[in-house]
Amino acid sequence: MSGQLFRLTFTKLRSFERCRKQYWFRYLSGREWPPDVPTPALIVGKGVHRAMKTLCETGRPEDGASELDTYLRMPIHECAGPGTDGHRDAFALFERGCEAHASIESEASWPELDTWVPWESRGLSIRARMDRADRLGPGQWQIVDWKTGRYELDEHIDTQLDISHLALRVSKRLAAQDNVTAIGWNLRTGERRERRLTRADARATMFRMHGLAERMQKTVEFEATPGPGCAFCEWRPQCAAAAAVPLAIDALEWDEFVEPASEVEDQPAEFDDGSAMS
Repeated sequence: MSGQLFRLTFTKLRSFERCRKQYWFRYLSGREWPPDVPTPALIVGKGVHRAMKTLCETGRPEDGASELDTYLRMPIHECAGPGTDGHRDAFALFERGCEAHASIESEASWPELDTWVPWESRGLSIRARMDRADRLGPGQWQIVDWKTGRYELDEHIDTQLDISHLALRVSKRLAAQDNVTAIGWNLRTGERRERRLTRADARATMFRMHGLAERMQKTVEFEATPGPGCAFCEWRPQCAAAAAVPLAIDALEWDEFVEPASEVEDQPAEFDDGSAMS
């Protein structure tokens, strides 16, 4: 991928919105990312997502349960290992995931689609991904973003779904008239937040992301935003502003998990015919 393209992901966007100092540490400072510190929420979220991926691949709940069990028994994941509340929580969430999976009737399913959506003329490339995609029938598609957290802001779910919509249109080469139902499906609460999306919505998302990318690239001041999220920030030891924030706060699950520091650059796919993005 061309080095001239500004790479944008949902996690990168959230970091910029949440704390400019964190954004600077992660994406501009050039410093080596600190290692992840396993927490029960982090391990449970990753484990359940892996189990749901396996379930979508094989259609057999026992395969997903085996994947989850093996993942949670890894020594590095002992904070959510057998006998812990996290372990019980993970399997309860996966059980609800199996019920959700069984309720979806589709012609074909794909787990965890992940691609880059380039807009060469605007110098932008968006990493777009989703947890699951289904073709429900001719011209009718569905994408799902599984949620396991206790705290989910609607506006964040909407942005994730809009970006996931791009991944589906690119990776499956949807026709202009195809319609997509995008669902943020919380396995903990059972809540489903749905968006009905068209190609025009995908185009609008591209323009919105371009505007946000321009703002991010023009920013020259990266002030810290001290708050509860500092307790979960991997850069806390290197941030003077975060030192004033107490660690003993209520556990807010700001992110179920974040993307790794070095994102794999897949071969970019053209957005439908490409001309609509010009």
